[in-house]
Amino acid sequence: MFTVNSAIIHKLIKEPHGKASVSERKDELPLTDPVKKLVIDIQELYRNRTGKGYGRFETDEINYPSSTILSSCFETEDIDFVEASKKLLSVLANKASPVGLATGGFVLMAHISNESGVGWFVAAIINNIESTAIDEKTFEVKDTVHVDLANLRVAGRVCLTDWLNDDEDIRYIGFLKQRGKISDYFKEFLGCSELIVNAEETKKLVSTLKSFAKGKGLDQQKEDDFLQKAYDYCKEKNESDEPLSLDGLANAVWSDNPDELKKTFVDNDVQISDGFVPDKRSLNSLVKMKYRTKYWSLDLDRHAISEGHAHYNQQKGELTLKNLPDAFKAELDRELDDDE
Repeated sequence: MFTVNSAIIHKLIKEPHGKASVSERKDELPLTDPVKKLVIDIQELYRNRTGKGYGRFETDEINYPSSTILSSCFETEDIDFVEASKKLLSVLANKASPVGLATGGFVLMAHISNESGVGWFVAAIINNIESTAIDEKTFEVKDTVHVDLANLRVAGRVCLTDWLNDDEDIRYIGFLKQRGKISDYFKEFLGCSELIVNAEETKKLVSTLKSFAKGKGLDQQKEDDFLQKAYDYCKEKNESDEPLSLDGLANAVWSDNPDELKKTFVDNDVQISDGFVPDKRSLNSLVKMKYRTKYWSLDLDRHAISEGHAHYNQQKGELTLKNLPDAFKAELDRELDDDE
């Protein structure tokens, strides 16, 4: 459950290939039910999107001043929320101006928190859309206008709690990713240095896929086939040096209900970035099980068990290998003969 603490809407005015200007609201929005609903709806839409990037504030506070502005508001409290939002709006206009395809809209900024007291600064660019509605009393069709949340494309948030706790291992900024400069200018407005380490992102993805398969209660063969499909898809991206889309992956490997897998990427809150190139070595655990001791090393294809080439006895904790190659059996025979 989220609480809306503060909210304001300004306007970014910009036509394609034109310079950006702003129109400012003078005070915070009254926290009416419609205002709170709009903020929470945007928060939920953001949380449920898979195509996001993550990072931390840039160290260059001159060219990326949003961290300084947010610090002045939420840490030292030198300025209030309204003043901070106006300064941030100026930064946004500055970052949007050079981007030809960037367009304007209403800029919503809000401070929200959850029941545990964790706080976020949320920002989004939204627009109205014209439509029609039927009057409940007269049944007449009338023109109406509503906020177009279905096409939310530009949004991001900063976890103020994680940021102010200064944990170097946490990526406390997130933003919706799009192809091209549109999401880039919003990332720069937030002052986000996107931290993508392909190997780490791949390990998180692999762990999430395995957990998903286990959670579905798939039999061994179906689980192996699911992980193999995921491996093949990601390996193709690796070989072509092409960024991975989580939406594309879900559509490819869980085509009957891709939203189910997309929801897992979001619900686990593992912060898997969209747009990383899968690391081949990290992918291997999708299709192989590896372990090493002082006396032996194992590199086992997952299909070995489901296809009867190996058997694991859970009660005894014993793994039996079957269908050994003739050459290997001969070597084992020689080893045993030498011991006699």
